[in-house]
Amino acid sequence: MAVKIFKWGIIGLAVTIGMASCKSALDLKPKTDLDANTALNGYDNLQSAVNGVYSLANDFKLMTPYLNLVELSTDNVEVLKSGNNATTASIESYSFQHTSSMMDIGCWGSIYKTIYHANMVINAVPDNAAANLLQLKGESLFLRAWLHMLLVQAFGKPYADGNGANPGVPYVVSTDASLKPARNTVKEVYTLAAVDFEKAATLMTQTKSNAYASKEACWAALADLYLNAGDKVKAASYATQVIGSGKFSLATGTGYTTYFSTDHAADKETIFTIKNNDGQGKSYYGLGYSYTQTKYAAVSAPLLGLLTETAGDTRIGFYTKLATATSGDRYFTNKFIQNGDPTVSSPAIYRLADMYLIRAEANAVANPQAALDDVNLIRKRAGIADAGLYQLGNLRGRSTVLQAVLDEERIEFAFENGRRKAALLRNGLPILRDYTGSVVPGSHINIPATDKAVIYPLPATEITVNPNLTQNPF
Repeated sequence: MAVKIFKWGIIGLAVTIGMASCKSALDLKPKTDLDANTALNGYDNLQSAVNGVYSLANDFKLMTPYLNLVELSTDNVEVLKSGNNATTASIESYSFQHTSSMMDIGCWGSIYKTIYHANMVINAVPDNAAANLLQLKGESLFLRAWLHMLLVQAFGKPYADGNGANPGVPYVVSTDASLKPARNTVKEVYTLAAVDFEKAATLMTQTKSNAYASKEACWAALADLYLNAGDKVKAASYATQVIGSGKFSLATGTGYTTYFSTDHAADKETIFTIKNNDGQGKSYYGLGYSYTQTKYAAVSAPLLGLLTETAGDTRIGFYTKLATATSGDRYFTNKFIQNGDPTVSSPAIYRLADMYLIRAEANAVANPQAALDDVNLIRKRAGIADAGLYQLGNLRGRSTVLQAVLDEERIEFAFENGRRKAALLRNGLPILRDYTGSVVPGSHINIPATDKAVIYPLPATEITVNPNLTQNPF
């Protein structure tokens, strides 16, 4: 599908041309306060600029608020009390649809700021530049596309709702901050992101750590993108490319049981991570603060039931039972506690398990045995014996292979990057909560996949400064 790529600028943000001064979490040393004439000239300055983009992507005003948006609103979460925090409570209880000024939707501005700086690099490097410069351009293209996909997942209706025809977000490719763009459709955002990912994959030729973008990260992102767009053939194809690259392997044994407590520098499962070094805590903006440390989001009974359903499943170890003041003992995720510090985490954005289960979901109808083979590979890795694996003639109480795949995705990726919410919405399934005995708002909900409440209102300030933006209904 042909989509015109408009050169749009940042939306309602006052951003300076010089790179922002920000503490990197990648062992990087970005230059600060570079003026426009030096920041985009020469490899060293361009590399510093790209390092700054990674730092902005890791800012506490971006990742933590975004993950709150896409995780706290799912059926994996039990809402324990309505007053735990004005922002998290509004997400968990779905009262956010009544306001357009809640704090966490401020990640919109942080994401666009980061996109702006990525565009500075992209637009400064011609397509016939030297290979080392094209590497930097490729990394920036990946970041631009990935960040736009974060935005459209939170602020645009699911692709499956109207085949992408609903308003998405502006796809920004310019550094002209004076422009006031309208919203691209969801389909246009997906198309433009796919173009960026595909181009980025051809430009990146250097081997770096998983804290940097790579061609395999582009393939992983494309597998995810096409699964959400309903193109199962392309989703399976790109997932297979990553699996077949030979660069990654599933973490096993203690490498898996301790997977989330590390920065992923040594493991082979992680394709791309937002890395934080030990000691670089984000205080109450750390991901662990919203979950284990302050007990905002307990594991729901249905999720706990899946985690404990099969003997030997080690994934229950990614959760800790803690006492609460009013609700008794509940389980809370410890996926965001790095080496014992709940203020530090290096969230894995894409990992090899994603690829196996993306491929499984893509194959669930057309090639159910292949789908179960991929699911069983993940189950075996989790310590489940042969008796607990799926067979075409024994789906262990599931009515379809797709249901078995979705349950496995739910167990494997709970509290990770909105995987559960995306899975429900792309399959047209509602977000259901029915927590017996609870009177806390948000404990008894049935949100259809087409409901206005599955996405968030745009920040009110953006609507005020940009008359070309339309607000989501709320």
